[in-house]
Amino acid sequence: MLSKLISANKSFLRLFSAIILIIATASCERKQQSGSDENDNGGNNYPEAVYYNVLDDETIAALDIIEQIFSNLGDDVQTTFFKNMVIADINSFADSIATTIGTHDIELGLRKIAYSYYSTDVNGEPIEISSAALWRVYRKNNDTIWHDISPEKIVMVEHFTITSDAEAPTQCSPFELLVTGNTLTIMPDYIGYGLTRHLPHPYLNHDLCATNSIDALAAGYTLFDEVASCELKEDWTTCVIGASQGGGNALAVHKFMDTNPEYAEVWKFEYSYAAAGPYNPSLTMEKYFERGKTSYPLVYPFTLKSMMQSYPDILGKYTEEEMFSDEYLQMKDTIDYMFESKNFTTAEINEVLVKNLRITVDENLSDDEIYLSDIFKEVMFNNNSEVVKDLYNCLDKNDLTRDWTPSHRIRLFYSSGDRTVPYENSIAMKEAFGDKVDATELEEPVDHFEACTLWMIKVFLEGRLSFVAKSLG
Repeated sequence: MLSKLISANKSFLRLFSAIILIIATASCERKQQSGSDENDNGGNNYPEAVYYNVLDDETIAALDIIEQIFSNLGDDVQTTFFKNMVIADINSFADSIATTIGTHDIELGLRKIAYSYYSTDVNGEPIEISSAALWRVYRKNNDTIWHDISPEKIVMVEHFTITSDAEAPTQCSPFELLVTGNTLTIMPDYIGYGLTRHLPHPYLNHDLCATNSIDALAAGYTLFDEVASCELKEDWTTCVIGASQGGGNALAVHKFMDTNPEYAEVWKFEYSYAAAGPYNPSLTMEKYFERGKTSYPLVYPFTLKSMMQSYPDILGKYTEEEMFSDEYLQMKDTIDYMFESKNFTTAEINEVLVKNLRITVDENLSDDEIYLSDIFKEVMFNNNSEVVKDLYNCLDKNDLTRDWTPSHRIRLFYSSGDRTVPYENSIAMKEAFGDKVDATELEEPVDHFEACTLWMIKVFLEGRLSFVAKSLG
């Protein structure tokens, strides 16, 4: 995502101004949070132990992880500024650990365990899928033994849209690791990646992704409890965060918690924090067709393939040949291979689609956009057609703006300049749930990837402010 920010060629002044705004507002937002009913779940129940299987166990020096993440992002002012903030945070935390144990020099690391666990597949059948659990460790300089550090809370991180298995949490060091701080971080791969890379990913199937994530949380907690040499801090809580598709999944996990209050109590659930997510898939699709053009064309075959698989009796009764344009069908085998192989990133698939489907061109089209009329057959533009009705029927089943009542705080972050996920999703959440939603809109409109990056910086800074506050007593 950060590479998209860089390529957008935005000014450092705007980014810096946004950061200053974030610092100014973060403290009061945290105060508002702490005064809500989110912390009324401190019961004496503890999560039950469940099955897990360790797939890989590694420890990486924190500064090495930072170098890995930033290595391909260039050395421009924006990137260097963010990188230096993260390094300063790591060094400050390391100094606090060194003071606590009475030494001068320590090295901070991150222990990452990839594990498998049992959950449910798209057909409601048992399946073993994968996730990552991560927490901070330290060692004294010139020592080979790493020591676990007690996490302050559990953070479930729902990752953004990927199509390459190499980007799955168990396979890499995700961007989000830059902002989670001293937590037990649980990052599910989702079905279709990691252990299940041979399967299609159920994109926008919110209920299924929520179930898979809750099961990952239970298994990750059991793993930490049995493997780590430390415990969670006594006052630990759980929150769930995510951006883009991860934002939608984060809200789906939140919905699961609040519609199953026994889970919210056991997990001491606190809040969700989502950025630029497709919370209402039907509204998202409606806005796509209203706009009539896209800079992120892979979302259309990705969505339709998932809905056909997730609801075989509704959308699965149609074929792609009935929905997609002749031009798309000519390259269908190529696109299918790119999705199914899990060897290609979203950027690579979008590039192929734009290059081959950019047929209609006029002055209203940006260089990175194509018209939807070059992707779909005419029937898809007729809201009265049976296939469109059935598509929206499937999407409606994943609408997070209805059929539940939040009892914990929802935090949202969005930009009205988002071309990838319509910002109206965030407005719909606010309208649906009123004062249960704290929504932050960027004052200056920016596109999707820059908005998600600024959200990450905001999450980072809020965590830093919290650490400083605790350090000051």
